[in-house]
Amino acid sequence: MRKLIGTLAVLAAVLTAAGCSREEQQQDTQSTAQRGQLPEDNVFSDQVKALDKAEGVQQTLDAAAAKQREEIERQEQR
Repeated sequence: MRKLIGTLAVLAAVLTAAGCSREEQQQDTQSTAQRGQLPEDNVFSDQVKALDKAEGVQQTLDAAAAKQREEIERQEQR
């Protein structure tokens, strides 16, 4: 009788753990799918706009630095 109760307890624990892990995987998949579908106006929209603007500024600075390097190299060759 004790062996049967022990086996049932282990079986119940395994089924409970398996059931919980499946639900977490489904929730992770759903939340990943939802991340790509955020509305344009959300709590992070200001931060996203600021990051986009900063990336544009960085590209402008990189282009100016490359142009300056080219000018310096061209003048050194003379």
